[in-house]
Amino acid sequence: MSTEDKSPSFGEKAVNLAKFSWDLIKYVQSTNGAALTVTDEVYAERIKTCQGCDRFDILENECKECGCYVPMKAKMILDSCPLDKWTSVSESEWEERFSNIQKDMEA
Repeated sequence: MSTEDKSPSFGEKAVNLAKFSWDLIKYVQSTNGAALTVTDEVYAERIKTCQGCDRFDILENECKECGCYVPMKAKMILDSCPLDKWTSVSESEWEERFSNIQKDMEA
């Protein structure tokens, strides 16, 4: 068996994953989290939906269904309403955004 056919060891895989995770954290931090958040338009739409819901706690700015702080929950790209009143971005949109993140990290 040549070294070209050899798969990385578990330890090498762990190191590679740790390096990628660290690079991703640094990237997200350098963009102030913009890579993982929705557009201002989507955010405003989500907030409006939550504020019109009977499960919204206006004093705490929380969802009574899941207990999340709504302004933070509504901003996250992969989050969704527990009552299905709004959903996360589509899988293809997330895959495209993640692909762009990876390209930026390699540059």
